[in-house]
Amino acid sequence: MLNFIKKHFFKLKRSLTRRLKEAFLPSGYKRLGTKYGGWWVDQDLLADKNPLLIDCGLGKDISFPIEFLKKYNGYVVGVDPDPKSISYCEPIKPENMEIQPKAFWRKSGEVLKFHLARSSDRLPKGADGSGSILSSHHYVNGGKEIEVYTTSLSEILNSLNKTMCDILKLDIEGAEYEVISDLISSGQINFIEQLLVEFHHGSTHFSINDTNEIVKNLKLSGFELIHIESRNYIFKRKIR
Repeated sequence: MLNFIKKHFFKLKRSLTRRLKEAFLPSGYKRLGTKYGGWWVDQDLLADKNPLLIDCGLGKDISFPIEFLKKYNGYVVGVDPDPKSISYCEPIKPENMEIQPKAFWRKSGEVLKFHLARSSDRLPKGADGSGSILSSHHYVNGGKEIEVYTTSLSEILNSLNKTMCDILKLDIEGAEYEVISDLISSGQINFIEQLLVEFHHGSTHFSINDTNEIVKNLKLSGFELIHIESRNYIFKRKIR
């Protein structure tokens, strides 16, 4: 009985803490998608402009891009190298969404090893089974490998004849550290208005100190950290 009370007390505490943080989000922010796959966005920056969302790391929940398209009538480029994700998402993708079976990376046209996740019976309880280009990812130890081609922000923007990305979402299982560092050093970070990142400190060889360093450098590059939801970090470019 005591364990039951403790379990539900901490669950209620986490829920109330989350709701309190959400109550202090700036005006204009709206959550798009399911509880699992949803993200907070500044909808005031998306209205009346046919916005572009580059969604990297689709997994098996594309509620975020689906709701984005319903609300803003924009365009979505989904990027994911995992064959299981592609086979799941391709038949249900909405109009105005394309899916590229590639790894989002610093440069396009490279060939990288992609480590598939272990079988579901060998994963931690509740794990979604995402693969990674990082061999240090906890889900891929002992999993199979495939070769995948890479794409990049500049390649996607050039293919669409665009100069700006309204939202870049990165859930790329640890590759975000190198990708964001390169976007900053190359100046391509200036082509992004809203940046949504799931950081993978602890589940890869990267630590919370690595995440904090990236956050610091993003702030120095003109981004504001708006909200943190577990490992999901919501950034917005400051007014130019």
